[in-house]
Amino acid sequence: MNLKRFPLVIVVLLFVMTACAGLPSSNVQTATPHVGSIRKSTPTPESAASSTPIPTRAQPTAAPVAAKGTYLINRRTTSTHSAFESVNLVIYRAKLTDDRLILRVGFHNVSDASFYIAGGLSARDMLLVDAAGNEYEPVEFSDNLKNIEPPDNFIPGQANVGDVAFPMPTGPAPYEVRFPTYDPIKFELNQPAPSAALSIPEGTYPLGVELYSRRSALVPIRLRLDSATITQNEVIFQIAFVNTLRQGYDLKGVKGGDARLLDAEYAAYEPIRVSDNLTETIAPPKGWLPGQAHTGQIAFPRPERIEEVRFIFLDYAAATLRFDASGLAEAAVTSAAGGAPPPTATPTVEQVALRELENVLERQAKAVMSGDMTAYLATFAEDLRQEQQPVFERSRNMPLSDYQASVSPATNVWHPDVEKGVLRDIDVVIRYRLRGIPEDNPLQHRMRATFERQDGGWVISKYEMQKPQPFWWTGDVMVQETPRFLILARPDAGDILAKVAQECEQAYRDIQAAGLEPEERFIAYFTTTQKDFTAQTGMGSRTLGAALSFYELAGEQIQTLGRVFYINGEAFTDQPDDGGTFGRLATIRHELVHLALARETRPFTPIWLVEGAAMYYAGQLPPELRHRLVEDGRLDYLSLERLTGEESLGAYDFFGGRVGYEYLFSGETVRYLIDTYGADSFREFYRYFSRVPPEKVIDQMPLFSVGFGSRFGKLSREATPEALSRVYGLTIADLDAAVKQRLREQKP
Repeated sequence: MNLKRFPLVIVVLLFVMTACAGLPSSNVQTATPHVGSIRKSTPTPESAASSTPIPTRAQPTAAPVAAKGTYLINRRTTSTHSAFESVNLVIYRAKLTDDRLILRVGFHNVSDASFYIAGGLSARDMLLVDAAGNEYEPVEFSDNLKNIEPPDNFIPGQANVGDVAFPMPTGPAPYEVRFPTYDPIKFELNQPAPSAALSIPEGTYPLGVELYSRRSALVPIRLRLDSATITQNEVIFQIAFVNTLRQGYDLKGVKGGDARLLDAEYAAYEPIRVSDNLTETIAPPKGWLPGQAHTGQIAFPRPERIEEVRFIFLDYAAATLRFDASGLAEAAVTSAAGGAPPPTATPTVEQVALRELENVLERQAKAVMSGDMTAYLATFAEDLRQEQQPVFERSRNMPLSDYQASVSPATNVWHPDVEKGVLRDIDVVIRYRLRGIPEDNPLQHRMRATFERQDGGWVISKYEMQKPQPFWWTGDVMVQETPRFLILARPDAGDILAKVAQECEQAYRDIQAAGLEPEERFIAYFTTTQKDFTAQTGMGSRTLGAALSFYELAGEQIQTLGRVFYINGEAFTDQPDDGGTFGRLATIRHELVHLALARETRPFTPIWLVEGAAMYYAGQLPPELRHRLVEDGRLDYLSLERLTGEESLGAYDFFGGRVGYEYLFSGETVRYLIDTYGADSFREFYRYFSRVPPEKVIDQMPLFSVGFGSRFGKLSREATPEALSRVYGLTIADLDAAVKQRLREQKP
């Protein structure tokens, strides 16, 4: 190697970058896919000397034998200097013109680390030597090769790619490229390159690739690549940042623009477009809920060398996509440099414990479905097995089609006694489906449990079921099936259960005739004692029936699940069921209306609308009760504005003197809307609340909450005026006054 041209000592410093603020952004070109090219469409390259041609170091001895054109080289070399051990010098191709030999070169970071180099090496230091010993200096090179590193440092796997032009060699091949501290690269022009770039069919390619990070702050968040769309000018990734924790999580300082795309030559491209919700941070506005996926898009300019591209994001594993003429050939998880995927982070003691608890609950659920009582009881401590045996035996009478048990997403398994083998207050979710019931209606119950490590494994040593409890946990079960209902009752229901089954079918036909479209099959519970009804629902003796459901955030969609209703059998034992306004049949109709509308009901749908619809469609607004509102002087005390935002009717009415009037007034309000504007407009009004954007709903939820509690009064008070205005052009005050005026004008 001829080093006489480099009398100065080369000082090189290597710095490893670990900041979480993001990847460097100014070292890539986004306007032109062909990075570092010296063609006319790219920035004008720096001249290696003055305009006077640089003479070669030897006189011509022979003419080159290769024809003009582009040739594949694909040779790389390493440096003898430790500071450059992670940077390979690569020659990709050579282009022979009338008067020049242009080499496509790259300085490639082959490591999975980011760093920068302080030093003076440049493409001008490159030397081309032919077989006759003639030496040639660069006459031109790409502007980004003024230094061997990119302008804003190396990212993992990135190459600083550009063109270096030499005078036409006068001597024969093989040729040799020399560069300070690097072993020479010898090559010949004997393998012509394809005349055209790879043509890939445009379209969207599903990926389904999940990337993980070892950085502590990013470990809980998986990066999911759902698809890649190839257009004429862009590569667009549909991605999601998914919270894998069983609790909420937030993160700052990381944004979608930190992503990079490497092409087949390892040149890096910045995003040209990022979804608005990922521009400032990859986290949702209030942080992730447990299991939440925060989705978006990141678009890059389409590289010319697209046969292999690599998606890189901070300290995550990378996704390497390989294409052929047919489209996507492979999508693999790799390191940022293209090697084997990096190892996942070492799990914490709490994460190991959580995984073990999940295994216990999975065994328990499997035992329920397979009928293995021994395996089921083995998941409980010995002193609980006797009381759990009848629970298991009763489960055999349940028409279960699916059964699962898991640790609630809201549970934090951290506990000071975890290493002592004790985990207290673990929220366990029991979730199951019943035979013949729609798949989108699973039932769910919660149990607060203490787990202890005994004989080398975890068992449940203490538990407390929350209401409502699984029906079979509190007593024996009998099942009555009809075309539209699966009715669960206690064995002492006797002959009355057949009558209740007939009433359920009649109620189904009644609400259909009233204009509703109930789903194909419902779950009903019939209790024979007040104690059993209260144990199941938490409601007292004044309640004739109850429709229950729960809300769940699935991705960014709100779903209404667990749609069931209860009938308080004892409440009807002291009065004849003559089909009256508040008889058992009318009560079943009332609860069925709630379930028929449940998929469109939200926790912020105003309670007067929810109960008013049930009163109207169940036919519980007879004229004599309507007049009571006026005769008893109650209208002045009733207010739609006050009821909007309340959790239930009769709030703070401890003696029950007002609740009945609130139900009647709510029903009369719905009757007024339907009579005045029609049933179709009313259904549009009711559906409005289910169309409130999920992000607006999440914003009203307490930070890191998983469920829907009683904190939606504010959203109800915001959404209700909007809905009334858009559908009817009314204010709440307008509607309140119109309903009261109508009631006062109606004759007895």
